[in-house]
Amino acid sequence: MELSLHLQQKQVLSQKMQQSAEILQMNTLALSEYIRTVSEENPLLDWSEEHATLPDDDKLRQKLEWLHDADEQNRGYYQAEMDNEKEREDLRFGKKDAQSLREYLLFQIHILPIEEKEKRVLTFLAESTEESGYLEHGALDAAIQKYHLAPPQALAILRRLQALDPPGVGARNLQECLLIQLKQKGASETACILAEQALSDIAKNRLSYLTKKLHISMAELTAALEEIRCCTPKPGSGFANSRPTEYIIPDVFVEKRGTELLVSTNRNTVPRLFINPQYRKLLQEDASQQTREYVAQKLRQAEWAVQCVERRESTLLETAKQIVAAQQEFFLSPHGSLQPLRMADIAEKIQMHESTVSRAVKDKYLQCDRGVFSLSFFFSKAIATTNTESVAVDTIQKQIAAIIQTEDKTKPLSDRELTERLTAAGIQISRRTVAKYRENMGIPGASGRRQYQ
Repeated sequence: MELSLHLQQKQVLSQKMQQSAEILQMNTLALSEYIRTVSEENPLLDWSEEHATLPDDDKLRQKLEWLHDADEQNRGYYQAEMDNEKEREDLRFGKKDAQSLREYLLFQIHILPIEEKEKRVLTFLAESTEESGYLEHGALDAAIQKYHLAPPQALAILRRLQALDPPGVGARNLQECLLIQLKQKGASETACILAEQALSDIAKNRLSYLTKKLHISMAELTAALEEIRCCTPKPGSGFANSRPTEYIIPDVFVEKRGTELLVSTNRNTVPRLFINPQYRKLLQEDASQQTREYVAQKLRQAEWAVQCVERRESTLLETAKQIVAAQQEFFLSPHGSLQPLRMADIAEKIQMHESTVSRAVKDKYLQCDRGVFSLSFFFSKAIATTNTESVAVDTIQKQIAAIIQTEDKTKPLSDRELTERLTAAGIQISRRTVAKYRENMGIPGASGRRQYQ
């Protein structure tokens, strides 16, 4: 057995550093939950949702003035304002008591003049309907076994379900869904044949092939396709669903004041973490050695937790400021484009490692007057140009979309021709990259964009 000596360099993170890294990559919701949890585990830590300052908002001041004036008319104005806000909230997010598709189907089944057994089967099928409006896979076979039905009898009951409102409900696939709607509307025979036999060809825009196959004119085919486009592929989309609405809470706010951009972090939704001063006094008083050691240990843990939360706040704010400074055109102009930006560029400016920037932007969102965006959205790869400058991928995608929008739809441009247009504009890019960007934007190829006269 031969012994050998090897030198190896290994980076090991201490438990404190791991905790700091985990807190850094927490978003606002995760941080709020962490603060509540750590304060329960450590008796020296307390948290509070109170904040010292309120936003300087004209509407808020106006409402406070209304409340300060003990006047019945002003109280009426305030109540009207609250009612209007509640109404706008209902319009935006939908009321909680909105009817679901299954409830709507069960209501219709309840008033049908049919036998009790058939009503039970219909109820079973209605409850086996997905939120999209389609029948769950295997639901019909399950109904046959549960209620001891013959297949023709089960199909007849399914047809009764499919005759209910909304049109297309209870279908087992897209083909059946479209056929149900077309027949209820009294659509042309050509439209029904297309929905039944040629959906894949329609998706590929093989219109010339379909005219030859069905022996019809292009005008007749176009009219039939318009009938199909008027159908709803998901009949249940207009009803309330049982899934809880997920809201994004921004971690960073960007406010535009003239040509100045003000960056701030979201502190209003994160509880404030602090150390209870009573335990500090306990260390100074005459206490047992065991008590002093326990309090001292918990105090060190509490101080480190508070430092990690404050460090996360400062790192996130500094990172966001550098991102906004690098992408000023995007924030200042309604149609501004992103500039090429790497995490390494931000890391160099804030004098931290690139992995720290990656953790700082992970699962975090920024709100500005253009909407809510993920912080990682603002990091865009660069494509070289014929000049010394570089262009962001977002800008190239917009140029591709603009070129396609102005093309001759009867003779759409191929990916090679799109590449030539971009090369003429000074952007060095390959045809495969153009095809990838086009597909990422959901734009079909030349054959899929072609329109027939």
